[in-house]
Amino acid sequence: MIAHVTRREMYDLVWTEPLETVAGKLGLSHWQLKNLCVQHRVPLPTAAYWRDRAAGKNPRQTIFASSADPAVELISLDPISPSDPVIEECLERARKAAIAPRRLLKPREPNTRTIEWGRVDKPHIAVSLTAHTLRRAKPDHDGIIAISGEGLLSMRLGAGSVERAIFILDSIARGLEAREISCTLVGKHVEVRRGVDKVPFILAETIKRRKHEPTVDELKAEERYRRSARYRDWAFSYERQYPEFDYVSTGELTISIEAWSTDQRRRNWRDNTRATLEAQLDSIIEELHGWIDYRRDQRLKDERNARLRRRAEENRKRTEARTKREDERDELLDEIVEMGRKAEQLRSWIAWAEGIEDNETQRMLDWSRKRLSELERALDPTSFGDWLRERTLFPEVDPFAPLPADPDLETPPPQDSLI
Repeated sequence: MIAHVTRREMYDLVWTEPLETVAGKLGLSHWQLKNLCVQHRVPLPTAAYWRDRAAGKNPRQTIFASSADPAVELISLDPISPSDPVIEECLERARKAAIAPRRLLKPREPNTRTIEWGRVDKPHIAVSLTAHTLRRAKPDHDGIIAISGEGLLSMRLGAGSVERAIFILDSIARGLEAREISCTLVGKHVEVRRGVDKVPFILAETIKRRKHEPTVDELKAEERYRRSARYRDWAFSYERQYPEFDYVSTGELTISIEAWSTDQRRRNWRDNTRATLEAQLDSIIEELHGWIDYRRDQRLKDERNARLRRRAEENRKRTEARTKREDERDELLDEIVEMGRKAEQLRSWIAWAEGIEDNETQRMLDWSRKRLSELERALDPTSFGDWLRERTLFPEVDPFAPLPADPDLETPPPQDSLI
């Protein structure tokens, strides 16, 4: 078995073959190898990467970044094995080497900001009710449309962004459906679901709030209201005759995934100077698919940890039961020894007292002989086993034997089952 590898060697291994295959070659479990990669900051490929590889595509690979920390550069697969002197020498040189300056990246060519899109006549069934409601809703005095309700996606949009929002929602729903992933609208969230795994995201428009600049007519109405209030001596509180703020639709749409990950996954997309959301739909759908895979992996990891905790608790209870049983065995052994000692003493006393003709002594001898018979029956080798079996202290199959610390080694769990 290989005892040590460098981070670079581990990186080349896990990006060349699936994690399960590499783990088998290194003599580790899938979880042990994954934890080692996380501890030593080795980037891991996602499920989407292997799907693209299987489809003959050339997916993008996370760039390997060397670490200035020598402690993470050497990965020990067997903690009890001494480290390789050659590797230690390399690490020492790396420890003393100066950090190379960063390579300046060539500026990227700007993409076309817009993408052709049009009105969706038959939206996907998941967004059809929301699309119908948006199209029928009337904007307020600021030109903002707000909808909410059961089965609807709660949102506030400018009237000019309605068709764009419908196009984006419809495209995401259809793109995910092609990947066997469904969409459900829950409040202000679009929940992307596959089985029990879900990832919520929000589609929203940036709406700016500005201080309202009253018009001449509004100022005149304000003055008339004040004069009427003074003339009639109104005691109720002052009411402004124009809004304090204006809400301005910017037309800038954003998508935000409301979830957290340990591997710094992308969560936000917005209209910018390089591209609109419509031009980023493919990457958004692919990233949502990656989030679902990540959620599934995290769920399976949490379920495995729960199984390990339950197994540890079960073994703890079995240890307590074994300890209690050992005490009972000691007590039984003491009882057997005491019975044998008492039987010997009774035989000696009976032999000594048999010559006494006193009636009281004879009655005591009769009782002693009966008691000796009981002790001898209990200690009789032919029936001793039956007597022990009644105590159930030495069963053929030990019900308190310790179980393997890893329950998955006995029965591997189904990949998508809930514990």
